[in-house]
Amino acid sequence: MSNLNVSCPEPFIRFRFPIFALLALCILGGIAPRGAELVPFRGTDAGDSLLLPPPVSPSSTPAAAAADPSVEADARAAVISMGRGDLQEAKKLFKSVLERHPQDLNSLVNLGWIAQRERKWEDAEAYLKRAQNLAPDNAPVWLALGIVYLEQNRVDFAVAAFSQVVALEPGNARAHRMLGLALGRKEWFAASEGELRKSLEIEPNDPGAHFNLAVIYLQRQPLAIELARRHYNISLDLGSQRDPKIDAILAQPPPVSSNTARTHGVGVGQ
Repeated sequence: MSNLNVSCPEPFIRFRFPIFALLALCILGGIAPRGAELVPFRGTDAGDSLLLPPPVSPSSTPAAAAADPSVEADARAAVISMGRGDLQEAKKLFKSVLERHPQDLNSLVNLGWIAQRERKWEDAEAYLKRAQNLAPDNAPVWLALGIVYLEQNRVDFAVAAFSQVVALEPGNARAHRMLGLALGRKEWFAASEGELRKSLEIEPNDPGAHFNLAVIYLQRQPLAIELARRHYNISLDLGSQRDPKIDAILAQPPPVSSNTARTHGVGVGQ
């Protein structure tokens, strides 16, 4: 077996995810050969690109900020603005809170969420990194940060962030799905398949996990056509949109194997 050059991005150094498990993912993922070019993996659609804003709560606000009635009033007004869809007003109010109390976790998370909605990925990353430094064990913040990395095609960093979510919340189906998606984009198909299967063990009716499994099975060598067909059809039944490339591949007749050729009296190599 050839030597594998396994490198891990800088964020891994700070994570609690066991380093041996990460190396196993890297090595296992390198075993699966690359198949035909297909559609991109799905997973960063509208539902995955958004971090749901948390409600204002005393636990997320520093004591100094909670003691300031004007700060609490602005934070609550910001959440109300978000609820009615006025993101610009909400952004202005959350920024006002941060100017007075730079460590207000609630404002940082919500500003990160708004930046994601606006697809301002660098702004989102900056806010979420500040939130992560204040709450290093906050799984939703790590999940949102991983999505921001993935949207910027910084896949190694996304793998690191989603691995942290899985370490903090092993039963989080979405975290396993997003980790599987990131591993798939690195073409580490065996490791990706494992994470997507874990996701479906927790949430069997996740259309994104079924769709991405179908993509993996169509990129393996040899192709696993029937497994791909099964998971693709389940994803469609659960609401996924059809993909013309996958439809075309699944519509092709199966290749004639040597055993089939002999059965029909055709000499192999003739």
